Amino acid sequence: MLKKFLKFSMMAAVICTFLVTAASAANLGGGIVSASVLNLRSSSSMDSSVLTTVPRGSGVVIRESSGDGWCKVWYKGTEGYMSSEFVRAVEKLEGNVGTGTIRGTSVRMRSSASYDGNTIGYYNEGTQMSVIGVFGEWYKVSYSSSVGFVHSDYFTLSSNAAAPGSIGIQSGAETVAQTIVETAKKYLGVPYVWAGTSPSGFDCSGFVYYVYKECGYSINRTAASIYVNGTSVDKSQLQLGDTVHFTSGNGSSIGHVGIYIGNGQFIHASSGSGSVVISDLSSNYYLNHYYGARRII
Repeated sequence: MLKKFLKFSMMAAVICTFLVTAASAANLGGGIVSASVLNLRSSSSMDSSVLTTVPRGSGVVIRESSGDGWCKVWYKGTEGYMSSEFVRAVEKLEGNVGTGTIRGTSVRMRSSASYDGNTIGYYNEGTQMSVIGVFGEWYKVSYSSSVGFVHSDYFTLSSNAAAPGSIGIQSGAETVAQTIVETAKKYLGVPYVWAGTSPSGFDCSGFVYYVYKECGYSINRTAASIYVNGTSVDKSQLQLGDTVHFTSGNGSSIGHVGIYIGNGQFIHASSGSGSVVISDLSSNYYLNHYYGARRII
């Protein structure tokens, strides 16, 4: 009888430890909205106020599941509640999530969404990073030239309600633009492949198309058709993430596209260089063949 009691006690301890660990995680993972339009509410009640509406296919961070038909989620800087019936949990959710900050001292960024992942770097309280995915309890983050994973227990997502002077005061468009630029830079050196639309090889429009798709935006596929997306931007008003377009050799049509990254530079899949590179808009060729720019976000 004593052996049976001890065995039961050990099993109960293991189960309790698991539940405590799971409950302490800052988020449960990613989710996809399955309803045509889903209300994000201030509390877990149909009588509560609607904070915003979220269209079908949008990604959310699932923070908690109440078990009574509601889940607490984070969407584009706003935390609220959604009917769990219309939120499909996914193992991996990639694309722009927003920004956040490290919570703790010497917090590790890892090479995979696991405590077994190699350490990429150590970061301290308040370090701001772009969040480009949710892998279970882990955030996929981008910081400077590094991309890796930080556990949600040690990371705080920035809210739209942040006070002036604190992390998160940038507009949503600015945050997304930074993420687009950082995402694009991940693919520096990827070979140029005609009609390529994947990290194994890109052509110019395939590169822009893929980067925007990874950040949650659907745009047209060719250099010319992308020019009908978004709104026109004067060259003097270029901002991070704008698409920049160039004429073909004879100057009669759009034949090339890239992404503006600031300081008069853009990143693009170059057939001449044979890979994804960064170039100056002021260089003779691109200066003479500049056609225009579009703001997608």
